[in-house]
Formats: sequence, C-alpha cells, structure tokens
Amino acid sequence: MRPAVRLLKTKSRKCFFSFPYNMTSFQTGYLGIGPSKISGGFHLRYPSSNPIHISRIDATLVGQEAMSFFSHDDINNTKNTFYSSTQCIYHSTSNKYTPITSLDLNFDFTLDDDIPPSYSSPYQKETPLTQNLIQYEIRITITRKSNLFKLQGKNKFISTSCQINRYSLPSTLKLRDVPILMHRSGANKKKSNPNLDNVQFEALLYSEYIDMNSIMTLPLTLSLPDSNMKIKEIGVIVKEHQKFRNVEKEVVHFDKSEKILEYKLSGESVENVDGDDNKYFIEMKLDIPAFESVNRFQAFEGVRPMKYFKVRHVLKVKIKFENEGKLVLKKNIWLQRSFSEKKILKGRTRGYIYN
Repeated sequence: MRPAVRLLKTKSRKCFFSFPYNMTSFQTGYLGIGPSKISGGFHLRYPSSNPIHISRIDATLVGQEAMSFFSHDDINNTKNTFYSSTQCIYHSTSNKYTPITSLDLNFDFTLDDDIPPSYSSPYQKETPLTQNLIQYEIRITITRKSNLFKLQGKNKFISTSCQINRYSLPSTLKLRDVPILMHRSGANKKKSNPNLDNVQFEALLYSEYIDMNSIMTLPLTLSLPDSNMKIKEIGVIVKEHQKFRNVEKEVVHFDKSEKILEYKLSGESVENVDGDDNKYFIEMKLDIPAFESVNRFQAFEGVRPMKYFKVRHVLKVKIKFENEGKLVLKKNIWLQRSFSEKKILKGRTRGYIYN
C-alpha cells in the first residue's frame, strides 16, 4: 500500500505543499547534464463548515539573486528576478467561485539548463542580513471570493522555498588534448625580483574542470637561475570567490573568498632532476574534498550571467624561496559536483543524462 503524502507546513494552517512520491526535495533530474524539473503537490484542507470559495489557482516558480543590507541606519534590498514561470493548476469549471474543503493539486516546472543553483553564503556572521544570495520559491496565488468583514482580499498568497542543485560531467570526459599551462599572477609580476623573474616554470593542468571528492595530479617543473636559490616550501590553494555587486551604482555589497583546499610541501622534500642541480620536478597529488564536506559549495560552471552575483574558483601555486620571496602561479578553474563515468553511462541509457 502506498504511504500517505507527507504535508509540508506553510504559514497558513490550511494550505500545504508536498514533495513528489518517495522524494525529499522538489527537484528531480540532474540539472546541468540532463533534463530536470521542479515537481510537487499543493493541498488545501478547510473545514466543511467554512469552505474557501475559489475560481483559480496559479503556481509560480521564481528565481532571484537578492541581498538585504544596512545603509544609513535603514534596511535596503537589492533584488533581481532572473527566472519566473507560471502555470494554472486549478480553474473552476463554472467560471465562478467554487466552495472547496479539500483539494490536491500538482505542479511541474521544466527547468532551463543554464539557471544557477541555490546559493547561501558561508559567512553568516559577516553577510549583511541575508545569506540566501541565489534563492528559489514556489509561489501559489489563490483567486478567491473576497470577504471585507474578515479583511480578506481577492488573492491569497502561499509560498515555500525550493532548493535547486546543479551537476557536471566528470573531468575525465572533458580532458584537453593539450594540457593547460598555469601563468604567473599579475600581482606577483609587479613585485620585481631578478632571480624570481628568471625562474622557468611549467605547471600543467589536464582540465580546467576539477571534480569534488577526487585526487588531482599537478606536475610542476622548476628551473632555477642560480644554484644558491633554495626552495623553502610549495603551497597549493583552491579558493571560491563570491561577489555581490551593483555595477550601475558602483557599490560592492559583499566580496569574500572561501578556502576549499590547502596543500603544503616542505622544500626538503623536493628533489633535483638527475644530472641538473638547478632543475626540479614535483608531481603533487591533491585530495579534493567531497561535496558534503565543503560548507554550502555549489557548482556554477555553465550558468547564465547574473546581474549582481558572481562566483569563480581559483587555483594558486606558491613557491617560496629562502631569502628570495615567492613565485605565485594562478589559473581560474571550475570545481564541480559530478558523477562517476559508470553512473553517467547508466543515466544516459535511461535518458536521465544528455548524450
């Protein structure tokens, strides 16, 4: 016997939402790599002695980038609606107001492939008021018979938040024929140092897409101009940078970065290439953390441009020398939430993932 639907409470004691059968969220499918939908139920439960009189019910899925913040001792809101889709889920057959005591309805929204995932800032103490920078809501509009004595207008509004996640193909399916070279960062170039400027380096990436919960190999070759130069430490950092900026008003409301990974290798562990005291080769194995272990991480590769919110991932390699400062190599990458190749093949066979 199929279990009863679990009703999700709203601010109204007589209106409820529900997830699809046997699901724990409204989202089905794998957005970003396959067809995805937001589906669920909306339910009304009114006493028979006091039914609600309805002519129409609309469901709307709304996506917004939003931030609330203090300005001059007042609360200001910056919002942009980048997605909105509405469908009628109930219409009175008589084109008049129909008394309703119990009603079970369904909504089903097909998602655009390029919409961003939900995103909440990990900096709850530092973010001005609002942590949900990218948010989705399912909004229900009930067209009802107004009641002036109860101060009830023509429309009744009910809403609930809706989490949306994105997925990516594994990086092994997006390898480049020619590896990508990391470059020296602009800020590091400005700090002129003859010895650092003459260091020859080659740091290779086989793909700009990096899978969470994987081992990333980063080969690094260094040719030093002087045998007296000693490597003190090699460090690797992966960060996610988030910015919420109003370009028109030239105001940055939020600009933070979060460290996803940090790796350090002592200079004593770095060995010379045979026959050349000034040349070094290091193959670093980086343990990229799992999706669940990174606070609120989401994958933004392939999404449409946002008006205010920007996110990017940066890989840096820092080679510190004794008494010579440091050389900083940099490359923009995409951290991604992906499946195994086996799961991708199975999903394609079943039509869950695009070919």
